[in-house]
Amino acid sequence: MVLERLLSPTQAGLVTATGGQEMLDLLCKEQFDLVLLDHVMPQPDGLEAFRMAHTMEGNLNLSTPFVALTGNDMRAEGADPSLSPREATRAYYKGEGFADYLPKPVLPEDVEKLLLALLPPGKVTRNEPEATKAAPAAPRKRGLFAKIQEMTGEDGGEGADGTMAQAAVPAEASAPLDAARGLAFSGGDTEMYKQLLKNWADAYMENGYTIQKSAKEGDLAKHRIATHSLKSSSRMVGAMILGDLAEKAEHASRDGDLEYVRANVAALLEAYGKAVEAASDYLAN
Repeated sequence: MVLERLLSPTQAGLVTATGGQEMLDLLCKEQFDLVLLDHVMPQPDGLEAFRMAHTMEGNLNLSTPFVALTGNDMRAEGADPSLSPREATRAYYKGEGFADYLPKPVLPEDVEKLLLALLPPGKVTRNEPEATKAAPAAPRKRGLFAKIQEMTGEDGGEGADGTMAQAAVPAEASAPLDAARGLAFSGGDTEMYKQLLKNWADAYMENGYTIQKSAKEGDLAKHRIATHSLKSSSRMVGAMILGDLAEKAEHASRDGDLEYVRANVAALLEAYGKAVEAASDYLAN
């Protein structure tokens, strides 16, 4: 949903898939200019699906650039210690054969840079505003995401609803929900953010049950997928504390540390509940 909304100003034609196998089927039916592929999914995960795509018969996209879409911090063994986590993660995915990677939560400017770098030049047209006789206005950022930048009020102009954009006030570091941060990840689109936040909050009971049950039963594979998803979605809506706790649980699951998972699942679910309560208050007001 985030990518679809962020890409809507570009007029790009989008095709979505719910998982690795559906993507593989689509690759045999249509040729694409670019593929954005999530990493952590139920089998086949993104990395496995990527490898399968390049060995299967009938793939019409052998030369299509693939981009890993992930919130993972992937450091290859022996990676250059001078690289930042983001640079090391990019090096990892490029080493696996991906053209690049897009970190989650996704930012509009990252998507724009990616499209400009990887799309065929003939598929990209940058529209400039028509000249008018009025006095020149303050310069605005132009490009694929001009509309989004206007909505966020970066140019000091009006927001998407016609009102003057207000500067975001950072939340306290201990706040369960930083709505200003979440709104930024939604490109400044208030309605989009509210819909994302509602969808995220509505999933609380189902996701919480899966996290608790997988910890109790020692199903680390299921716990890893559930906490990975919670990590990314929480950060996307601005629940940063919860996102950090979910990341620790994800890493413990990956490393086989069941003791940590069981000892900390109650604190994770408590933080989840507080963040959902804060989301409900925000939506109500």
